[in-house]
Amino acid sequence: MLAVLYATTLFAGAALLFLVQPLVGKLLLPLVGGTPGVWNTCMVFFQSVLLVGYLYAHRSTGRLGVRRQALFHLLLLAAVAVSFKAAIAVTGAPVPVVPSMLPDDQDSSVLMVAQLGLTVGVAVGLPFLVLSTTSPLLQRWFAATGHPAARDPYFLYAASNAGSLLGLLAYPLLIEPRLALKHQQWVFAGGVMGYIGLVVACALTVVRGGSRAAPHEAATGADTAAGAGPEPPAPVAAPIAAPRVARWVMLAALPSSLLLGVTTHVSTDLAPVPLLWVVPLALYLVSFILVFARWPDGVHRFVGRVTPMLLLFVVLTLLTNAAEPLAVVGLLHMLAFFGVCLVCHGELAKDRPPAEHLTAFYFWMSLGGVIGGTFNALLAPILFSAVGMVEYPLALVLAAAVRPRSADPEERLKGADVALVLVLLALSVGLVLAVQHLVRVPAEPDAPDALTARLLRGGLMFGLPGAAAFALVRKPARYALALAAILAAGAFDTGHFGETLHKERNFFGVIRVTRDGKFVKLIHGTTLHGQQRADEPGPPRPMTYYHQKGPVGHLFASLPPERVKSVGVVGLGTGAVAAYARPGQKWTFYEIDPAVVRVARDTRYFRFLSECRGACDVVLGDARRHLTKPPDGCYDVIILDGFCSDAIPVHLLTREAIALYVSKLAPRGVIAMHVSNNHLDLPPLIRRLADDHSPKLAVRYCHDVPLDAERADGKTDSQWMLLARADADLAPVLDAARAPAPSPLVQAVAAASASVAGVEWTRPAPHTFLGQWREVALEDGPIWRDDFANLLRVWKKREEE
Repeated sequence: MLAVLYATTLFAGAALLFLVQPLVGKLLLPLVGGTPGVWNTCMVFFQSVLLVGYLYAHRSTGRLGVRRQALFHLLLLAAVAVSFKAAIAVTGAPVPVVPSMLPDDQDSSVLMVAQLGLTVGVAVGLPFLVLSTTSPLLQRWFAATGHPAARDPYFLYAASNAGSLLGLLAYPLLIEPRLALKHQQWVFAGGVMGYIGLVVACALTVVRGGSRAAPHEAATGADTAAGAGPEPPAPVAAPIAAPRVARWVMLAALPSSLLLGVTTHVSTDLAPVPLLWVVPLALYLVSFILVFARWPDGVHRFVGRVTPMLLLFVVLTLLTNAAEPLAVVGLLHMLAFFGVCLVCHGELAKDRPPAEHLTAFYFWMSLGGVIGGTFNALLAPILFSAVGMVEYPLALVLAAAVRPRSADPEERLKGADVALVLVLLALSVGLVLAVQHLVRVPAEPDAPDALTARLLRGGLMFGLPGAAAFALVRKPARYALALAAILAAGAFDTGHFGETLHKERNFFGVIRVTRDGKFVKLIHGTTLHGQQRADEPGPPRPMTYYHQKGPVGHLFASLPPERVKSVGVVGLGTGAVAAYARPGQKWTFYEIDPAVVRVARDTRYFRFLSECRGACDVVLGDARRHLTKPPDGCYDVIILDGFCSDAIPVHLLTREAIALYVSKLAPRGVIAMHVSNNHLDLPPLIRRLADDHSPKLAVRYCHDVPLDAERADGKTDSQWMLLARADADLAPVLDAARAPAPSPLVQAVAAASASVAGVEWTRPAPHTFLGQWREVALEDGPIWRDDFANLLRVWKKREEE
């Protein structure tokens, strides 16, 4: 029963630890927005406190001994209970986020970091610190209980990671869809209080009934002071060598870095699917569960042999930009990542030290995890700003050098191995340079021979070097260098996205400006954010979702000029909608990504902003936060264009957000929302939000599908919704949509009559909009609020996707 008690406590503590960060994120998002300065500060805070918790567990048990440390830890638990009581008394909630403590801006100034860090610290700092100590501290306590399994308590780490896995899955799948934030806070606080009770029970087993003390306690007589009899001194464990510690850190850092790398790649370059980030994180935790639960040596060696082959396949998919079939490519990335986690974490489990060094072992493991995560999240966007997502291929190369330990001397790297790699590099570069001139891929991806050309091109460029690299797989270091050589050769291939004119990455990801045939495109991951024709003189025409023959063009063609004096746009992209601006109008764009702003303003790529006929201004930062600053009733039209990717900004689609937009809307104003999304069915949600507003808003919806000729002209499928205070405000748009264009016969008769009368006849504008604005059926479902959002309920059914 003792092992069950400790396993249950570890399980509960780890589950609660994984609930803290999404809970705090939901609390902060409406108040501070989603800028990098905010979330990087939060990440650094949580990782720093996690390290402090592990360091506390290590130092306190080393200095006080296990039993006195258990007594001291009870004081820390009492402080957590007191902090909850004080927070409830002052704010009425156990997790107090005080708006007055939040910074006024969201840049990366020292003052902003300090203010936001203090806010998060006041909200959850002490409970998070206590929860972070759970795994190393309780395993160290268990080692001092005299239980038959106490000599090797590392099996409890499996229970801890199982709790982490539960917390990871429970929040997006069970808690967030069912509970408002205020209820989530009480669930968290209640869970922490229950956890405290379990920890107290564990502490009592150490203080009262433990039969085996730590070496330090036996030497100082700490057990006697606690009421237990003296025990013979235990042998002092040898100190841990620095190379061994460095290996622990490296083995922990690599999977942590790879976790963020594969998550970013799969969720942006393969399939922008909401909640897809859960899968690699779940695999990461499962690997810990498996390897610390008596991982068989034979299975460990088998995984070590298979993983290098999986890594080669993943490298080839990266080099060929393979994304289809999605299930196969995605599975390859996940299997390779899981294999690396099993190898690295398995090596950690097999190299675990005696229980006397348990807390140090976990501290160095935690430090490695923090280093890997920090490198990807904070350093890589700065170091690789001009070259893209380098950290993922780099982690794959390093992973190829990690294998289960072997005493085989043939694995050492020699001069001949380096020579082979250099030959492979030369061969790969030569193939890339030759093939890209010999095999041309059609510009149109749907062309009949496009797939065959891409397969032939990729196979010739990288298939042969890949086979040669795998022939060098016996030596890990040599094999890693071989993969690095192929990846380096891939840099000479310029044909993945057409001609790349500009590539830049930051904390929001990688954006590319490419020229593909007659179009210059702005691409983020797999999402097209706009394009401009490069073969047309004069002012650029809006393309893609903003085409003149689409819903946006129809909107601005229908509204009387006197009703459009000021326009607010959330989401800049290429700035294509600025083409609809007229002299005397004021247009304000709100954009969170500074790289997008730089590209949209660069006339070498896009000229929508530079040739805007009205006054165009760009506000950098979180749109919702900045929208609170203009006066009420200031915009005649508000365009919301931030919901077409996987990571939709939920705080822009809540009851409170809709109320904010309407408050900024001038009398008879119109809100246009771009709701195209591959995975989420947003129109019913927005209809519910419109009905929920007081007074109820008028709503119309259009799904515009281009004709073949329109598609060749750069128009794409799009879904738009219009919101207004009353149906009368939408009347010009709806009436124009119902008015058919004159038939050719009617136009011919009119032209002939004008000619006979001697007056000039002007041909009417062709019918440019074939879509229809229709009402949206009211469906039962959730109404998103700042304190509640159910992503799963707006997921598209399979037949809708």
